[in-house]
Amino acid sequence: KPSMFGYFLPIITWKKWITPQWTAIFLWFLSTIQLTLPLMTSVRWPERSKTLPFPTKNADDYRVNDLGELEKMGRAFVPESYYYDFRTSWTKLVEGALEVWGFPAIRCTYRESVANLALASGLRYTGSMSLSYPRQRINEIIEFKEGYTVHTKEGLEPLPQGWEMRSLKEFQKLARTQRNRVSFIMLCKLALQVNLQITFIILMRIQKKQFTESVFGGNLTSMNVVGMISIASLAFTFGVELLDVMDITRTFFRVNSAVRGTAFKVGASSKAYAHDDWIEDEDASHQSVIRSGKDLKAEYYVAVRYFVTIMAITIFSSWLIGYALLKFFCAERCEDGAWEFWSGCLPPIGKAADG
Repeated sequence: KPSMFGYFLPIITWKKWITPQWTAIFLWFLSTIQLTLPLMTSVRWPERSKTLPFPTKNADDYRVNDLGELEKMGRAFVPESYYYDFRTSWTKLVEGALEVWGFPAIRCTYRESVANLALASGLRYTGSMSLSYPRQRINEIIEFKEGYTVHTKEGLEPLPQGWEMRSLKEFQKLARTQRNRVSFIMLCKLALQVNLQITFIILMRIQKKQFTESVFGGNLTSMNVVGMISIASLAFTFGVELLDVMDITRTFFRVNSAVRGTAFKVGASSKAYAHDDWIEDEDASHQSVIRSGKDLKAEYYVAVRYFVTIMAITIFSSWLIGYALLKFFCAERCEDGAWEFWSGCLPPIGKAADG
């Protein structure tokens, strides 16, 4: 009743619905999503395809010219500009049932697949490479104005037209990966579970009457040592994740400053803004897509929504983490080991009942 949530939730909520056992089960279920959702959105759906995921495997069609560049049938092949996207089980689910409700059927690339599976496995260094590479590609696209390729008499030539769209597309791939990181690690794994862990530590400390032995007073008990280790690991992990969010923020502001003017200038026009030409590997046919000003503005708003979602999850997680840390250290200072934001130190349950 005297807790912060007791001011807007009835007492029966904690006795019937949000009980400790059901809360622990719910948070455990959230932690399993860290594995199941990346598997659904990152593993290729088994289906036959006439095209090769990586055309360099077919080495008979490729040669190295005098300039040291890789060519296929006279056309230069730039590995960093090539990507292969595929459908996943989540894509099939959206196409079969969820697309009618507005869910986008997003195809996954191998780069995003590595990042998401590294996230699910806890391989932070592998995942960090999948974040740093898109950031560098965005910087190169903006700095060198790397637009789409256009079919000319000499073949496909890269031109500056459409570099704004390319930078937005690249940022969206980066933002999707970062959104998963803040959702699974920062919110579900750190903010929610550690908040519950700190609450259990405080309750166990009160139950065993160890609150009179303060860690700040130099009397280290096993419960206090465990609590301090938990707090230290929480602060370190959360700080590292926060640094990644700061990098994403800097990247977004750079993309925003470079693209925003053009997006709003041509955003109301249906005229062609850029042409994207390529050669289909399946039958060597020439394919072309026309991008309009409205398409550019729509992609800009998609990037903004991704960034706002990341920041909203980060701010909410920071609030939960901050309250958990405040609760832990303030409860340590209280004589009876119980603390609440509005009321301060609380008396034991027996004394409160007698009062």
